[in-house]
Amino acid sequence: MESRGNLYQRLIFAAQEYLGRHGRLPADLAEFAAFAEIDEDELREIFHSPEDLREGVIYHGVTLLNDALREGAVSSTTSDPIVQLRAIAHSYLGWADSNPALFRLLVTALNGPIRPDSTLHRYTSSMRDLYHRKLAEAQRIGILAEDTDIELATMMLHCLVKGGNMIFLTRATDPWFAEDDRSTVDLAEKIFGMFMDNLVQANAPDRGKARQSA
Repeated sequence: MESRGNLYQRLIFAAQEYLGRHGRLPADLAEFAAFAEIDEDELREIFHSPEDLREGVIYHGVTLLNDALREGAVSSTTSDPIVQLRAIAHSYLGWADSNPALFRLLVTALNGPIRPDSTLHRYTSSMRDLYHRKLAEAQRIGILAEDTDIELATMMLHCLVKGGNMIFLTRATDPWFAEDDRSTVDLAEKIFGMFMDNLVQANAPDRGKARQSA
């Protein structure tokens, strides 16, 4: 008999396959049971509702994305928090490009109501903490000036990421991008890089001296 843990994983992978084929998760457990070739009663012992299944797939997606972000942070091999943020962004965009169905599911869910006790709430809170921590560190070591508004910079970065997410979801139908032949990853990475360059330049510790000498 298949263990509960193995069955859970098999069902999550089946749901991910379903998502990739149909662009959505099953709205009915009976339909999904037939797709996964499992008895419906056995399925309901693991997932009591389509919403439970959705939460399981979201948890799976967030786990994979977090693993990619950790690899990106480690691969940067630097103590510079701005460079680390660029490396994390690179991994984020690469994961989004490689996992379009899961990424669309996560982004769509993040753009809707988020329960305080949910996987998505923990994920988005951890990302906010990551942005804030790295920007505060950049301020502490002198990359950003002491009077830099870290709270505002964190919110700006959040808005940039949400906008970048939508490029992946809507580029095919957005006329703004119709004549740009760059890949979505390349385009989003260049936008992020320009934002970070401008953020650092606008908040450089010596910007006051530069203005006085201008």
